Amino acid sequence: MLSASVLHLQKMLDICTDQAADIDIVVNAKKSSLFAVGKLFDNIDNLYLGTDVISWSENLKYLGISFKAGKTLTVDFANLLRNFYGAANSICSHTKYASEITKLFLVESYCLPLISYGCEALKLNSYQIHQLNVRWNNAYRRICITTVESVKNLQFYCGRLDFTHLYVKRKLNFFVHCLIWII
Repeated sequence: MLSASVLHLQKMLDICTDQAADIDIVVNAKKSSLFAVGKLFDNIDNLYLGTDVISWSENLKYLGISFKAGKTLTVDFANLLRNFYGAANSICSHTKYASEITKLFLVESYCLPLISYGCEALKLNSYQIHQLNVRWNNAYRRICITTVESVKNLQFYCGRLDFTHLYVKRKLNFFVHCLIWII
């Protein structure tokens, strides 16, 4: 449930508790949690589901994307990056004798979706985009076993984009598809 005020959220929880009781369903408050974003995110009273207190959470995972509570809604990339590096390392360790282009294709097919999932619907700041770009460049360095400071030339001659441009391209495609649905 979403609510702009704590008072209205408590009223919604009360309605849910009453409706659940009418149809003999018990809602477990221990399996529920609350997540707040805004100026007073850390100074909110407890809310109740029936007589049980619902705990406040600092993290929220929605559709596979982790968010952090705070004054502003921020995306938590820690788990995402862990999965990306795990997949990239797995591909590199199992394709020791494969060509570099094969490894690149596998990393683009299996690892790139891990760091680009949902990015077109999120508003990432320049630091977050830079961090994801660094991870993507590190994958290129690992595949091509190069210590070159910049992999831009390598990406250019392979006909590939860096993550910053991939992000912008995905964002533009997202907006185009939204406009098509509106028209």
